[in-house]
Amino acid sequence: SSPFHRLAGPCAAAAAFPRSNRAARANGGTMPQRVSNVADFNPGSRVLTASATGRSVAPKELDSQDGGKPNNIRTTRFTLLNWIPKSLFMQFQRAANVYFSFVCIIVMMPFSPIMPSSTVIPFFGVLLWTALKDMYEDMRRRRDDDAENLRNTVRWSFAENDFFDVAWKDIHCGDIVLVHQDEAIPADCMLLYACSGQAFISTVNLDGETNLKDRRSPTALSAVTEETRLQIERQGRTSRQLARGKTKAEFHQDVKSLAAQVLSPLLAKGLEVSLAEPEMNLTSMEGSFSFLRPDQATKDKLTALGIETPCRVSYDNFLPRGCVLRNIPYMIAIVGFVGKDTKTRLNCSNKNLAKVSNMQVYLNRGVQALVVSLFLFCAYGATYAELAGTVSQETWPSNVPDWIVRFLVYWVILYHIVPISLYVCFEIVKLVLGARIMQDPQMVDPVSGKPAMARTADLVEEMGQVNFVFSDKTGTLTENEMVMARLCVCTKDLGDFRMAKMARAGSTSSLSGSQDEIPTAPEPAPGVVETRRILALPQNTELRNTTYWLLLCMATCHSAQVEPPLEEGGLPVYSGSSPDEVAFLDAAANLGVECTESNVVPGQKSTQLTIASQVGGAFQALKMTLATVRAEIPFTSERKRMSIVCEHEGQIYVITKGADSIMQPLCVNGFKDADVEHLTQYSKSGLRTLVFASKTLRKDFFEAWLQRWEAADALQEGKQETMDACAAELESGLTFVGITALEDKLQQGVPEAIELIKAAGMRFWVLTGDKTETAIEIVRSCRLFTEDMVLAYLTECTGPEHALELLEAAMTTLQSAETGGLVIDGTFVAAALQTESAKTRLYEAAMASRSCVCCRLSPNQKRRLVEMVKNENGRGITLAIGDGANDVAMIQSAHVGVGIRGKEGNQAMQASDVTISQFRFLVPLLLCHGRKAYRRISVFLCYMLYKHITVALGDVVWGHQCSRAFYGQIGYAEWLSAAYPALLTGLPVIAVLCFDQDLPDDVIPSCPEIYVEGINRAFFNPRVFVIWVLTAIWHGAVVWLVPSLWVGSNEWRAHLVEEGYEPREFWRASCVSFVLCVVFVNIRLMMYAYSPFSKPTIGIMALTMVTLAGTLFTLGETALGDAMQPQIKGIPAEIFMDGKYWMVMVVTSSFLLIDVVVLTVSGLVQPSMLVTAMRRHRAGLLNKPTL
Repeated sequence: SSPFHRLAGPCAAAAAFPRSNRAARANGGTMPQRVSNVADFNPGSRVLTASATGRSVAPKELDSQDGGKPNNIRTTRFTLLNWIPKSLFMQFQRAANVYFSFVCIIVMMPFSPIMPSSTVIPFFGVLLWTALKDMYEDMRRRRDDDAENLRNTVRWSFAENDFFDVAWKDIHCGDIVLVHQDEAIPADCMLLYACSGQAFISTVNLDGETNLKDRRSPTALSAVTEETRLQIERQGRTSRQLARGKTKAEFHQDVKSLAAQVLSPLLAKGLEVSLAEPEMNLTSMEGSFSFLRPDQATKDKLTALGIETPCRVSYDNFLPRGCVLRNIPYMIAIVGFVGKDTKTRLNCSNKNLAKVSNMQVYLNRGVQALVVSLFLFCAYGATYAELAGTVSQETWPSNVPDWIVRFLVYWVILYHIVPISLYVCFEIVKLVLGARIMQDPQMVDPVSGKPAMARTADLVEEMGQVNFVFSDKTGTLTENEMVMARLCVCTKDLGDFRMAKMARAGSTSSLSGSQDEIPTAPEPAPGVVETRRILALPQNTELRNTTYWLLLCMATCHSAQVEPPLEEGGLPVYSGSSPDEVAFLDAAANLGVECTESNVVPGQKSTQLTIASQVGGAFQALKMTLATVRAEIPFTSERKRMSIVCEHEGQIYVITKGADSIMQPLCVNGFKDADVEHLTQYSKSGLRTLVFASKTLRKDFFEAWLQRWEAADALQEGKQETMDACAAELESGLTFVGITALEDKLQQGVPEAIELIKAAGMRFWVLTGDKTETAIEIVRSCRLFTEDMVLAYLTECTGPEHALELLEAAMTTLQSAETGGLVIDGTFVAAALQTESAKTRLYEAAMASRSCVCCRLSPNQKRRLVEMVKNENGRGITLAIGDGANDVAMIQSAHVGVGIRGKEGNQAMQASDVTISQFRFLVPLLLCHGRKAYRRISVFLCYMLYKHITVALGDVVWGHQCSRAFYGQIGYAEWLSAAYPALLTGLPVIAVLCFDQDLPDDVIPSCPEIYVEGINRAFFNPRVFVIWVLTAIWHGAVVWLVPSLWVGSNEWRAHLVEEGYEPREFWRASCVSFVLCVVFVNIRLMMYAYSPFSKPTIGIMALTMVTLAGTLFTLGETALGDAMQPQIKGIPAEIFMDGKYWMVMVVTSSFLLIDVVVLTVSGLVQPSMLVTAMRRHRAGLLNKPTL
């Protein structure tokens, strides 16, 4: 008898042959509802037909979309004709560009005191630079589009009755394509035929999951083509046999002939596929399939198998565009959706709203404040001039009140207080800082060689101000490489399985693809020895039978793929979406129960498993058992369990595995006290526990249930709720089988990284779905909780009122403790987030503790916790880090989302703002790049506003100084003012701040406390802002007044009386003041650099002085300058050849000594944490720790 039947009682399981409708009738079940036409799926669906005479689609418009190339992908935004208009339209969505366009309009008015070209040309330059940048990005998109559209695939020619190569862009709905192994699928297709019965596709580019997905053709098709497939095998013309000794091109040609042999009979019968409207849901596909002209043999075949047509088409038959065929030589498919209707394109437009950094908000507020200040000063100047009786200029319009004209004149004079280059420079600085993250060798994964990736550079400075870090556990703090650690059967712990002997050659983790090395240890682990001893006991022993049944459950209850051994005599290679399943299959195989094959049953929705058991006293008798999986109820974050229904020799079994808290209510016999004690011990050891249970079913009950299950799966509305209800109906009254405990090891450097993050002043929360005891032990091993830490528990909550009681008790505990931590579970979170008072109190408890672990959380609860912290602390910055799809909501909700390249797919990486390969890389990301970026951006914003207030002060002072108050004349030459924002002061701030170094990256972990300055906003706050503004006023007044009073003259007054008189002395003093203004602001920048005398800093300052001299020479000593700025013709040479002007510049520059003294004294009296750390580093007191 088979191993299944040797087991006592209801403890048995495996898988099952597919359902027959005739069998359903025989057992009294009702027939499933027949799908009669496409209207059963969606009123807006499409119909595809293919026969020997050709193909057709309905509606016919599908073929004429996009100029007859409906599969042509276009992601570009511009064409040559609309590039400039569309780019300008997008640019004028920014308020700053609207402001500068307003300035350009009034500067061209006849009353403008400056030449329009000095303002209009720089503004047009900014617009053109942005437009060229847009076009460059669009050209890259076009190149990527061409690479996609011009890829080759193989399409069936209905005219030639053969396959021919075509470009992807030439594919239409209803075309039949041939896809070779390792080639991508050109459109969303329905599988017609797979040469091995089922196809395996990689969907990593679609959903980020790296495990292979199996796809099968609709039941009617697989039933009809199975005979053709077997005939090809009997002829010895399989693709593998044809591939021997042939080139790739020759082999592909032979495959085309094989595919034609399969396809021609199908086309003779006529194919009709009806599909529902395209939708974004990646796992949804509904439709029907039928033969148009089936012959009698086909009808007899379908009747014999109980298959009615039209038969249902579901996601299991679906092949998304861009996915790659793996493991089989070829497949044939019919195209259902093309171009913009494919899943990939529909999901491209589903983008989250862009996150905006707090510094961007502060910048916008600063600009708004400057505009308001400009408005007030212009109103003040116009009013002052009116009251002083200042005469109007002849060029002013007579039909407009003088006050309005004066207001606009001074707006033109002072408009550059908001620099044109502000946002451009801001973007450049962030791009450079983002590029430095990607170039940092500290964050290059030593295994894959992949660096960190800043998916957006807009949030780099936010990483230097993080208050709360929310982290997933599995795959983020741990390796997510499960190994069997413990088994508990019949209240007996079987021992420790964690030895190298459990690793075997060829075993592959589901997602990493890395192979374990061949073990070299001479003896098996204690758990292996004990389990083999138990399995050698007599067959009527309960412990032996239950242990054997547990291994059979582990080998059967899974959705993993089984691949042949890598070497003869080896064990199969397992791969799946869950590392748990791979660990169970590996462990069972090493203990003698091996799942050797997993094959689709032709014409059915079932999967046949082959179980080889080598269990006995001498472990020599090899038993082969066939088990057919009839139904699978998948694992979800809400259900926290997975079930299969399988059939073996007419007996139906249900096998369920899941979390103990979920499984205990489902088991009729419950858990014994010893089982509960083992669960607690395993959890305290940091192990991940799963419970197995099973039961047998009457066949008539199962057939009736299966019809309800399939009907629920076909629903368009309420599908998930109905399927959950069907699952709950089956997953009850189970018999407890045993407990498994898996170990997920910590990643390298995790404890040290968490210690540094805590030392840097951040609060660290671990959000996990594990049970409380397991999570606590894991975080203890991570050093998140220390031995001297007092823990407050917010668990087992019964409602909102109870949540408040628990919070009050927790606050009492935390306030009396020196260091405290919080332990929270899902029941408390669900209750506490219902009321605002509980949310506020929970945040207060979070602030009173340094660390927290939240257990038994769903993805939605993770998201709501992050949002709760954001709402309670409007200024705080949150960071979420995770590696799996269940972390996406949390990552997107946080201010900064960090994704880890993990073993649970790429969804977290795709949703993140920054991607890293290991958790320990979070330390250099935050303490090095984030901290420096915050300091640099803070200084950048303050400096940009400072330097423009400084230069504007000259015009402000001159407005009061002029004999005719606020007459409306400029203080600095307009082209000098135009060169000031970018050439003379913009490039230095970008170069200095982007490459300025304070501490070497390798010593920063030895002084994590310097990060607190970012949390406290030490570099950008009202006090700092006021200091910069007052400094700008002081410097602006000094650089104007000293030259004006020393070397200036009263010639300007004569200029007001005698038209056409050139006030040479005024312009000499003005040019000297401008030179001093450039010198002051650049030296001020050097004062705030932490490496002011480094080669890059000295070099850029020297280049700036050369640029200043070149600008003055061009404007004052060349014909071009004579046309652009005639007022200063010859003046640069005069001031640089006359010693008194040099004396003015030297004396005025000495005022900067006041700044030097103030900054030096403040650094000595009240040094910042960073300054203190730099002094310790120079003294050799900082070590270089390694993670």
